[in-house]
Amino acid sequence: MTILFTKIVVAVGLFACLRFFSGAISSINSTQQLTEKDNPAFGISMAGLVIAVTIMLTGTVFGNPEVTPLQTVASTGLYGILGIFLMSLSRLIFDDIAMKRFSLRDHILKGNIAVGIVDAGNMIATAIIIRSVMLWVEYNTSEGIESVLVGYLISQLLLTLVTYARIHRFSKRNEGKSLQTLLEKGNIAVALRFSGRRIGSAFAISAAASTLLFDLSSFFMLIAAWVLISFCSLVVLHALSYIADKIILANIDIEDEIVSQKNVALGAVQGAIYLSLGLLLAAMMA
Repeated sequence: MTILFTKIVVAVGLFACLRFFSGAISSINSTQQLTEKDNPAFGISMAGLVIAVTIMLTGTVFGNPEVTPLQTVASTGLYGILGIFLMSLSRLIFDDIAMKRFSLRDHILKGNIAVGIVDAGNMIATAIIIRSVMLWVEYNTSEGIESVLVGYLISQLLLTLVTYARIHRFSKRNEGKSLQTLLEKGNIAVALRFSGRRIGSAFAISAAASTLLFDLSSFFMLIAAWVLISFCSLVVLHALSYIADKIILANIDIEDEIVSQKNVALGAVQGAIYLSLGLLLAAMMA
């Protein structure tokens, strides 16, 4: 009971420092953006960060019971700080690599709500995967940290490849238009759909870990199996969402409504369909 209470106290302590972490992750003065400029894009981005940090912290309060409360503080605090650092790193990966130097920070400072939504979705997606890896790894040791880092890097690679595929497919289906340009112009419908799909993909990737029993002695074989299962899960998720779209959104020109008419309602529905199917797939594989 003492160990559990100690873990909760450390997790709450990390959560209480959220405004500091928010400023560190985004390099933005949170007080100025929230109170002086009333920036809705930053508010959405920070709300996503609050949810993301909460999701990630649930992965730090489980695991094997430590011997002493001091070890509990060390392990829970270390994994919590590591998770926040990894979320910060994911923003850089998303900004500079996945979206090809798409400046989230600059657009959020300009009050671009669409970009704020995409940033929030990316942080939540990352947190879902970090949590699953933390729960999957059973060791609160240096080997455990290394395992979390490897799992994180592979998951980011998968998410980045999925993003590349979506950007390419979007450009192919909407000739003369790019996903980044529409987000820069503030298309909230596109942002909602993109974020829902990214979070849904994160659920599919994280679900792969629940199908495998962690074993440090065969770690690299486990990673290979995780990548394979994640890929299969993403393919299944895409197929299910395609079928669901055809049924739920029958007789609707989805691309025209979302891309040209900026139909926020339809963007939200399509994003929710993908996210929900990803969550359902993760639950079925658990």
